[in-house]
Amino acid sequence: MGRIRFDGLLFAPLCLFLFVSQAAAQSPRVVNAPARENGGPSSDLMLRVRPPQPKPRGPEIFFCQTPDTTCRTTQEVFSLAELRDLFVFVVWPGVAGQHVQTVQFILPDGSLYASKKTQFIIGGVMAFSALGPAIQNEVSPMLPARHLMADANRIHSEGIPSLLTKTRGDSAILTVLPVGGTFITQRNLSGTWGVRVFLDDRLILQSAFVLTSPIPPAKAVEEPGSGR
Repeated sequence: MGRIRFDGLLFAPLCLFLFVSQAAAQSPRVVNAPARENGGPSSDLMLRVRPPQPKPRGPEIFFCQTPDTTCRTTQEVFSLAELRDLFVFVVWPGVAGQHVQTVQFILPDGSLYASKKTQFIIGGVMAFSALGPAIQNEVSPMLPARHLMADANRIHSEGIPSLLTKTRGDSAILTVLPVGGTFITQRNLSGTWGVRVFLDDRLILQSAFVLTSPIPPAKAVEEPGSGR
């Protein structure tokens, strides 16, 4: 009987030692765990936190002296003596389907010079695609500027295969403003021109470009005997 008590006294400290060792091994994980009541971040909050998403890009406009998007720059000043046509590109990121773009050109005095409409289709099948190459390549006669409805998906005159093009991965619509030999050069309509762009009759963006005059300002003519 006495031997059994002695063994029990030895077994109890051994169990206590094992319990304390196990608790010590687990204690670092308990101490490092964030506590909500102490202001530490909860796992639910950490799951809800996401990196900021990039903002969608809006439409852009740029001007060129050639009908090629490789000329894309920030140039906005052009000389009337050197400019034959002004090529206006409107970039439509994320736009798909069938739409009508309207580009209005505003004279330096604020009045409307021309309004050009262009119908285009992005990411869809053109209605005339089944009519054959002869119809697809046909160029419609040029109507007066403010009534023009050009189809961007068709082949156009003056070496422009399509008014619908690509620039830096985005779709763009080309609008041509004839300058050389027109009313613009005949009347020396230099100054800051305004541009308004509509998509389906909704005003989307406004911009401007400058046409500089090659004609120097006239000098006052002195009259004989004026004493000047």
